[in-house]
Amino acid sequence: MKRIILSAILMAFASGLYANPAEKNDTLSTSVVTGTRVSMLRDQVPAPVSVVGSQAIVNSDENALMPVLMEQVPGLFVTSRGVTGYGVSGGSAGAISLRGFGAGAGRVLILIDGHPQFESIYGHPVADEYLAANAEKVEVSRGAASVLYGSNAMGGAINILTKQPVSDGNKLSLKLLGGSYGTYRGQVYDSYKSGRFSASATFNYDHTDGHRANSAFSSLGGMLGAAYQLSPVWKAKARLSFVDADSQNPGTVASPMLDGTARILRGMGGVSLENNCGKSSGTVDLYYNWGHHIINDGHLEGAPAQPFLFHGTDYTAGLTAYQTASFFDGNKLTAGVDLLFYGGNAYRNPETEIYADHKKLSEQAVYLLDTHTLGSVTLSAGLRMDRHEAYGIEWLPQFGLSWMPGSATTLKASVSKGFRMPNMRELYMYAVANEALLPEKAWSYDLTAGHHFLDGALNVEASVFNTVGSNIIEVNIVDGKRQNRNVGQFANTGAELSADWKLSGAMSLNANYSFLHMEKIYTGAPVHKAWIGADWKAGKFSLNGGAMYIGDLFLTTGETPRKQSYVDVKLRAAYRLTDGLSLFVRGANLLNRKFETMDGFPEPGITILGGISWDI
Repeated sequence: MKRIILSAILMAFASGLYANPAEKNDTLSTSVVTGTRVSMLRDQVPAPVSVVGSQAIVNSDENALMPVLMEQVPGLFVTSRGVTGYGVSGGSAGAISLRGFGAGAGRVLILIDGHPQFESIYGHPVADEYLAANAEKVEVSRGAASVLYGSNAMGGAINILTKQPVSDGNKLSLKLLGGSYGTYRGQVYDSYKSGRFSASATFNYDHTDGHRANSAFSSLGGMLGAAYQLSPVWKAKARLSFVDADSQNPGTVASPMLDGTARILRGMGGVSLENNCGKSSGTVDLYYNWGHHIINDGHLEGAPAQPFLFHGTDYTAGLTAYQTASFFDGNKLTAGVDLLFYGGNAYRNPETEIYADHKKLSEQAVYLLDTHTLGSVTLSAGLRMDRHEAYGIEWLPQFGLSWMPGSATTLKASVSKGFRMPNMRELYMYAVANEALLPEKAWSYDLTAGHHFLDGALNVEASVFNTVGSNIIEVNIVDGKRQNRNVGQFANTGAELSADWKLSGAMSLNANYSFLHMEKIYTGAPVHKAWIGADWKAGKFSLNGGAMYIGDLFLTTGETPRKQSYVDVKLRAAYRLTDGLSLFVRGANLLNRKFETMDGFPEPGITILGGISWDI
């Protein structure tokens, strides 16, 4: 293992000797909004928060956002089964794990501009919905974040902040690329700002033939946004986005699949009204998410085709309102209200196989979060009351402390309670359904230390955590029948390290490492995960790259679990022909390692893509 880690580090530093940008680096010392709803320095936020900025997102050349986050955030892992695309249903990839919490079960919450995003029938996020071209930056709160965001944030929250026009005039960006396995992508971003009005639009297309038979994927997506400054205090915004994705499930190598297809259509719309009058600021936000999934679960060669396709339609409608006020120096008090209405239907044969018949559920919550800075110490305390029509009231406290004994050192501690409401599948669908289920619960305990060396050129942060979960929903035998029950428990402990180093105006390094000990083993959550990357620029030429080491990733559980360890090396070279116009080429799995992140689904070998990037 030590040799593999060493080779990964050396390879990344070798790539760093030739790497990318001279722009301001995304560092550990930036401001964030995810931990408090309002902008606050990371050093003052008690819980550990990772920030993935626009530089890392653009340099990835990815259509999906999740591969970028996996590289940059310690403890975050996403399964994959091919060149691009994830799919849904059996055999799908895109299972997100944070500190051992699986988002596939709804234990990690994805948000877009603070709005919860999940398929409301099954309760899981849809990885193909989160597009890199739409994101300006991403903030990841590691540890329970339910005080602000409610259910599904028991393991953490991933908040995707979308692009907003920042300067007057019209700006157009275009990226086209193609390469291995019949893969090609196109991304267009246009923004306009004049006076009080601003608008932006993105368009994305992604396609691959796949590295295995019957593993093709294609996706079409876009986003429209507009904003108007009504007065110096008030600002109105509106947004609309959609993703239409078609994927194929090739099955495992041992049992290849035919006709395993999924058609996913998902969309989001919302309007908001923001206010900022100095000592008080807030937002009222209305949003509506919807989805329509058509799935063919496929069949083995020689077996009959599926007689019916699965159809699922879901929606989530909500209102989020919060206001933050400062009543005296150093104090910020945030009060918020969340209303959520969701439901859907699911069936195969519309006459005999109806799994969810237009089910509807609702949830209401109020919360308070108070932060107070006394000299070098910032204290934080919050409480949320969450009421759900299916199981009643849940109380969620949170406490935290941040101490800066010097201008360059930060010590932080936090304790928070998270929960996950039972999803509609667990409550009402299939033979194992149980309408008496209660929420899953977890307590997160975090200690974090950070230091800014060399006048902020080198930033280092280390965290240790312990998470204890109870009431976990598992299938048990009750009176001779299988049924969902609140009987499971778990305890995850671990350590995380992040660092970034601006060596010069042209070169920077970034690295992270996480260790995870799981009392109960889960698939898709590696024990060791490390990334080290570098960026450098010389004149018109730039290069960036890195190496990711995954150690002891469990592919199966049981008495003799199967696990995987591997190194994935990536490299990107670019040459600027004129101002705004560049040619680039990128490669992944450059060591041509054979590995899997899902049992029976081998990853592609060396993958090379090249293209142009044009900013007008």
